[in-house]
Amino acid sequence: MANPVLHIKDSYYFELPKFLCPADYKSLHDYPDRLDVWVSLDEEYQNWHFDRIYDLLEQKVSSVRLLEREYVREQWHKWQHESHDNFGKPFDEFLETAFAFHKSQYPAWKATQLRGFHERQKQSGGGKEANTDSAYQSVQDLYFDDFLHEEAHRIKYGDYWSFSQWRSDPLSSAVWKEIRREANNVAQYKQYCRDNGRDWSEEKLKAYNYHLSGKVVIPQPFNAKLRNLYEAHDANQWYEFAISKFMIIELIVAFVIGAAFIWLARKVRHGDAPKGKMWNLLETFVVFIRDQVAEPSIGHHDAFRFTPFLWTIFFFVLGCNLMGMLPWLGSPTGTFGVTLALAMVTFLYTLIAGTIRFGVPGFFKNLVPHMDLPLIMAIFIKPMLFVIELIGLVIKHAVLSVRLMANIMAGHLVLVAIMGIAFSVAAATSMANWQWAIAAPMSVLGSATLSLLELFVAFLQAYIFAFLSALFIGAALHEH
Repeated sequence: MANPVLHIKDSYYFELPKFLCPADYKSLHDYPDRLDVWVSLDEEYQNWHFDRIYDLLEQKVSSVRLLEREYVREQWHKWQHESHDNFGKPFDEFLETAFAFHKSQYPAWKATQLRGFHERQKQSGGGKEANTDSAYQSVQDLYFDDFLHEEAHRIKYGDYWSFSQWRSDPLSSAVWKEIRREANNVAQYKQYCRDNGRDWSEEKLKAYNYHLSGKVVIPQPFNAKLRNLYEAHDANQWYEFAISKFMIIELIVAFVIGAAFIWLARKVRHGDAPKGKMWNLLETFVVFIRDQVAEPSIGHHDAFRFTPFLWTIFFFVLGCNLMGMLPWLGSPTGTFGVTLALAMVTFLYTLIAGTIRFGVPGFFKNLVPHMDLPLIMAIFIKPMLFVIELIGLVIKHAVLSVRLMANIMAGHLVLVAIMGIAFSVAAATSMANWQWAIAAPMSVLGSATLSLLELFVAFLQAYIFAFLSALFIGAALHEH
């Protein structure tokens, strides 16, 4: 069965039953380019990557003085096992963590130096004004380098102070990025293994084939480097844009919606009466959105203008919600990034609709309800109300995204918990067979019942999202 966590967690692969997509690689060199991310997670590759980073820093950056290679390797391995978040992270991430930690400690250290200066001044009763100003300025001018030199033997990651010192220079960013890019090269690692007659053991290949079976890793046409199957290594650059599973699902939903309504538009173009199940079904939804969502919330005069937007929102949210009901897929609306983007679209529609109707000053003036107040009261009350309403406008749309995400994610988490009962009982081998016979049917029955509830929630949350979007647009179009 599909991993329930994947229904609410984005990834860079699709999960299928293992027998539908078996992996049977006989050698490291058989792994295709799309599986480079899998090779990069291997311990042997990461040690090779460590040596590459270590050597490149020695060759290109004379100011970085790392300790003995095997000592540094041991420190990196210890760091990997310090917490779950560090597990499997390469050596360059370890160095970046050291640098980030040092940067975070520097302001507190400088503040301590300033407090110490003031205390010394109080104890000594002060001095000549010029000397005092000069001493204070010397403390004020303490730099990150001073912190590293003075505290390196006491702070965490102190052995890597020279790297942090070099890394703090803005000019080092480009060099460091190039070193990381040059070191993280699976193709070179494979060539190195081929040249040296090295390969992975049969046991490792067998284990990796088992774990890769059923995983369809998504190719990355934009040269994105993945940290693992769930995280992009550096997706903040346009040329490293990574395509995830939820992105593909959203495109599929958008394509189906577009195809369905293009077909419907051609049918209704000539004003004929609806014929057939699909035509009647689609028109029923459209009429419902127009008459029960748009018109009551926006008003009869403007409802027709915004109905296309509202039914697009409704069907897109509904389609993404329903995708989570299918095995081996997932609900994109269970992630905050998707729901936030949808809420931002509604927010932009609200701003644009309001400014078109009232103009920019009029839209913001309309945020404050009309009140007959004396001038002296209005001067104080209306600005406060304006700030409150402006903040409320942003909060309402933020809550719109959180509400959808939380409801979709919560249902899948409950499913995980219910199915976990069966797996927990199965893992407890000491339990009697009759206990397993009770727990397993209860888990299956509970999951099936909750899945029916999830089906209802999928429609309900799509309706609520569309209805609240209509309310926000309607509020921007009418004077308060």
